[in-house]
Amino acid sequence: MKRKAFVLSFVICLLFTGTLHAAEVSKRQDIAIFGLTTYSHTIPEKIVGFTDSSINNVFVNLKRFSVLGYGEYRLEESDIDSFIERIKELRSEKAKEAGEYDEKFGTVVIRGEDFDRIVSSFLVVLPTLSRYDVRAVYQEVKRGFFIYRVKSYEVTAVIDVTFVNVKEGTREESVRITGTGAAPSEDTAGSNAVQNAVAMLSQRIRSLDTFKIKSGVIQRQGATVFFELGSDIGVKPGDEYEVMTRREIGKTGRVTYLPTGLVRVKKAYPDVSEAQIVIEDQRITEGDQLFEIAKLGIEGSLTLGLMKVSIPDMYYDITVKEDFGSDSFSMSLNQQAVEYAADAGIRVTKSLGYNFKGVLDATAIINLPLIGLLGEIGAAGALHTGRFSFELLAGGGLLYMTTFQRSLYKWTTFDPLIINGTWINYNNNPVMSIYGLAVGLKGGVGVTFLISRDISLRAGFNYRLYTPIRNWSILIEETAGSMQSVTIDSESDNIVESLESGGMKQVDISGYEISLSFNVRF
Repeated sequence: MKRKAFVLSFVICLLFTGTLHAAEVSKRQDIAIFGLTTYSHTIPEKIVGFTDSSINNVFVNLKRFSVLGYGEYRLEESDIDSFIERIKELRSEKAKEAGEYDEKFGTVVIRGEDFDRIVSSFLVVLPTLSRYDVRAVYQEVKRGFFIYRVKSYEVTAVIDVTFVNVKEGTREESVRITGTGAAPSEDTAGSNAVQNAVAMLSQRIRSLDTFKIKSGVIQRQGATVFFELGSDIGVKPGDEYEVMTRREIGKTGRVTYLPTGLVRVKKAYPDVSEAQIVIEDQRITEGDQLFEIAKLGIEGSLTLGLMKVSIPDMYYDITVKEDFGSDSFSMSLNQQAVEYAADAGIRVTKSLGYNFKGVLDATAIINLPLIGLLGEIGAAGALHTGRFSFELLAGGGLLYMTTFQRSLYKWTTFDPLIINGTWINYNNNPVMSIYGLAVGLKGGVGVTFLISRDISLRAGFNYRLYTPIRNWSILIEETAGSMQSVTIDSESDNIVESLESGGMKQVDISGYEISLSFNVRF
């Protein structure tokens, strides 16, 4: 503990003694945010206010700006260029003093004292509502013998956010965000559309070079580096930074930065951060430049595996007879006994910091005719060392196993078939599908190797403990005509138990699984 405290104190001292000569380090600067300009769009005032506060909150939560809110000023797109020209003029005028003049742009009058402070900012943010479409949607809902038309609203909102570099007097960047929302009320649908649009703004801002956090390595200790800036400016555990090394090209004096590594933040203190070296193409040393890598923290994977299952021999017909009489339909199940089954799936993970992530798995058990579909959710804890990560996974899920729709044939010539009082007409091409549900838990271990900055391979070993499927549901439905359907269970008296079958049998997927995944990080 004493050693760690000494290292941290030493690092903090370095921050205040100016040891970073080669690296550029970001500083928190003022940013002035105007109110949303709506043009001629008809939009409720409460939606305008909600948009203003939502956009402000994005910049505040990023922590890398001191936000100056000027929501009362709404600058039209056509006035942005004249606004920029006036900024250039004002910066060259020394005679005028703040507070003695007003500036007018279209219908907007900006008070002199506000205009002076705005011009002193790092950037000015000008949001504009480019599109706001409202559409009424009617849906028929049947209640008893009555059919009602229920009205709801769908809203699409498109917002352009322009950034003006006050120092240079230029348009620095511009981003467009789009969101849709639906709700029973127009105002709620509009709020949802704005919320969904603004939800993407933080990532879009972090992706722009102007706003990326820049820092430099101030100390290296084994596979750990310390760099200036921390939680006070928005650095978080799990964030990644590209390491750039300063290189002079020949004898021309031209200096450039070349990518030489990747680090991942382990801990973020108020003024300094501790990061683990992930990739080191060249040795990372004090003074190396760091550039923030703006990622969503999401990883998508394609997975192939082999799992232990217990599917008994069901190589026979499933026959369903009518309520009264001898008329019946049959479906060929033809399921052979299976002890191992291949599976393929998609995995999506979301980073929850340096050591943890949420996991969502969708897996298909490749077996015919009984196909299994698994949906599982869980959490994983990881231990990182260089390009390798070792993880423990725990979660739970739901298994849906089905034959999907299969054709029927009938043993007798009578028509129709009456099941639970429902008439199934053979002339309407009926089909049968068998399905069952199970729930369970999954635990696993895995090792991941980072091939490049965005691509990795993972080998995993999982063990599932699921309830066996004993009771099956059998759905019979017409595919033409009146489209009648009926569902019975595998214990129903309508199921004919032949000597070779005995009906549907128990299926269990509890057991181990080995898998290999190809992963892409976003």
